[in-house]
Amino acid sequence: MEKKELDEYIEALWYLTEQGTPCVASLKEYLPETFSQDVLDELVRQGLIIVETEGKIIFTPKGHEQSRQIVRCHRLAERLLTDVLGMQPQETERGACEFEHIIAPEIVDSICTLLGHPRECPHGLKIPEGRCCQGGYANVRSAIVSLDRVPPGTEVKIAYINALSNSRMHKLSHFGIMPGATVKVHQRYPSFVVQCGNTQIAMEEAVARDVFVFAPQSAEVHDKPRRRRWRFGGKWLGTE
Repeated sequence: MEKKELDEYIEALWYLTEQGTPCVASLKEYLPETFSQDVLDELVRQGLIIVETEGKIIFTPKGHEQSRQIVRCHRLAERLLTDVLGMQPQETERGACEFEHIIAPEIVDSICTLLGHPRECPHGLKIPEGRCCQGGYANVRSAIVSLDRVPPGTEVKIAYINALSNSRMHKLSHFGIMPGATVKVHQRYPSFVVQCGNTQIAMEEAVARDVFVFAPQSAEVHDKPRRRRWRFGGKWLGTE
């Protein structure tokens, strides 16, 4: 039995776990054309899952870690294909499926660092964190950086927004700050100010750190942005 086939099953179980408690019946429904009891039995034999008497399926610690890594790789591949190669989200599934089976974990961490440690895939699903996210690694020059690292006078295109707060997302989109939009950093001190269209917007650096843009090619990004805060006239986006 091929590893790829086993990987597809535990990846499916991760998706079902995100929706609730997986069971044999829900797995059959999720994989109507490819479900095989033999594959399920092999996952049990390898110590990746436990199938309880009522059909409920739970991951063992080993199975949870293996499935987490597969899903992390898949969703980072989707981000890579959309953010760097410019593909549409609906076009990324096949490439991401191949990617997840062949890339070593340390390479996945490098890709994650390159992309600025994104929290969600292009479809809005959570990307499981890696050690690079927890350590805030930045030892690979990023193709995508947070807005607070862009020097004044530089125009950049927004790749995605990592804000966990829905209210902050609504505020940003209200001022036109959304994926695909172009903004110009007007100043970084004493307040962080960007130009979006004809509007100048002042925001706290905590907000700017949630906005990720394609790294400018003609200017060096700042490694350690200033932390001082200052209110001034005009539109203001602050922390909740």
